Amino acid sequence: MSLSFVYPIHNEMANLPRLLPETRRIAEGLVTDYEVLLVDDGSTDGSGPYIDRLAAEHPEVRALHHRRNRGLGAAITTGLRHATKPLVLYMDSDFPVGVAEARAALAAMPLEVDLLIGYRIGRAEGLRRELMSWTYNQIIRRTFGLHVRDVNFAFKLIRRPLLERIRLRSEGSFIDAELLLEAQRLGARIMEVGLHYHPRVAGVSTAASARVVLRLLGEMRAYRLRRRAGRVGPARLIINADDFGLCRGVNQGVIESFARGVVTSASILPTGAAFEEAAALARAHPRLDIGVHLALTQTRPVLSPAEVPSLVDRSGRFPADWRGFLARWLRGAVRRSELRAELRAQVARAQAAGLEISHLDSHQHLHLLPGVLPVVLRLAKESGIGAVRLPGPAASGPPRRWAEGAALAFARRQARGALRRSGLLVPDDFRGFHEAGCWRTEDLARAVLALDGGVTELCCHPGAGDGIEREVPWPYQWQQELAALTSAEVAEAVRQAGVELTTYRECLRAGPAARPAPPAAASFT
Repeated sequence: MSLSFVYPIHNEMANLPRLLPETRRIAEGLVTDYEVLLVDDGSTDGSGPYIDRLAAEHPEVRALHHRRNRGLGAAITTGLRHATKPLVLYMDSDFPVGVAEARAALAAMPLEVDLLIGYRIGRAEGLRRELMSWTYNQIIRRTFGLHVRDVNFAFKLIRRPLLERIRLRSEGSFIDAELLLEAQRLGARIMEVGLHYHPRVAGVSTAASARVVLRLLGEMRAYRLRRRAGRVGPARLIINADDFGLCRGVNQGVIESFARGVVTSASILPTGAAFEEAAALARAHPRLDIGVHLALTQTRPVLSPAEVPSLVDRSGRFPADWRGFLARWLRGAVRRSELRAELRAQVARAQAAGLEISHLDSHQHLHLLPGVLPVVLRLAKESGIGAVRLPGPAASGPPRRWAEGAALAFARRQARGALRRSGLLVPDDFRGFHEAGCWRTEDLARAVLALDGGVTELCCHPGAGDGIEREVPWPYQWQQELAALTSAEVAEAVRQAGVELTTYRECLRAGPAARPAPPAAASFT
């Protein structure tokens, strides 16, 4: 038996001295090859330095750390993602299961079983905890049809093939239920074994605190909504670099983030000063998927200013930002015939450069405006382009972008139905509005790990060269984004999360994104 032991740890210093000896007793004569993963979830009692010493002294021990307390689910997920053995056992670090029973459960797992879970024999830590546990199990059973004796018991033995198919999102105490529900959804073979419960003898449990319970209920609701929407299971991610062709520094950043990083596609800006260079680079890198970044602000039109006077100012330029265009649009100063002609010319310029265009989006997301969107949808169909971006802000964001986020959220609500009815490919989700121009490595890695199932587009703005800030005086951290997109940390997050990097082109070639049929129900023994 080759086994990974995973222990989540938060302020468990009083229990840690016996952790390794107890683990060795479980493994002795039964497990031929094992590793011990200790995940410190932002402890403040010295647990972190202690497990570092254990890792330094014992080659089978690996210490993993969260800089802040993220929650039980986050610690378990980190341990599961870093486990390397064919079997993975998750237990609490206060040892709710005795050594003899743990050994017996490990030895009893048949080859045909994918997941072995323990259920509690004996009372919980007090009547209140026992009542809460019973109530929670009833809620899970009635809400999701998961019929197990004890959802939350901290003894779960998982085979690697199943683990690699499961994507866990919960960072709180809903993690145990999510693991079982995903196993059930995948038709896993599940075995239950009764284990006598050993109450903790040291440390303090926070499992019944109001904060933990409220978080659990919130994660349960979020999981239920994702499941109803078909957003559980494997995640596909399009990482799209905007403004390709804006200037030489952006062009260099896009190509570097594609060649050395995780970028899979780019939106070329036909009105950009470096469009011709960008088109040549795109032709030289045919695996880089290309869309058209339609522009109505901050640049000059493809058509002459005389052909589109309602779109430009006296200098022949588009308005300085989205507010300028929106004000002109709302007062009826923009002629729709000129809008159609200019956007058609932008797409035609990209296609004339020999580029295969898979999707349309727009600078500052103006294609979502009522009245503009129908023009863009018709243009996509006329031009043989199969996909259109549906951007949207996250639930919260920095105050500096509140007005933009509110405007975009309103436009997204108005546009969603028309986009879904258009027959064009529209990703299930979008990331990168609030982070535009300021993605950091840790934030990008966290966003990847937190993806729902389905297809998500993540928008980014890489750039290179010391002079890019002079070329484009926007408050963007171009080179910071390039560093994030080419970092080992983000590449590792993609691997750990089991995310498939893809493109609009690949999604279109795969055909309509039909929801997979439900698998066979999980079997229990």
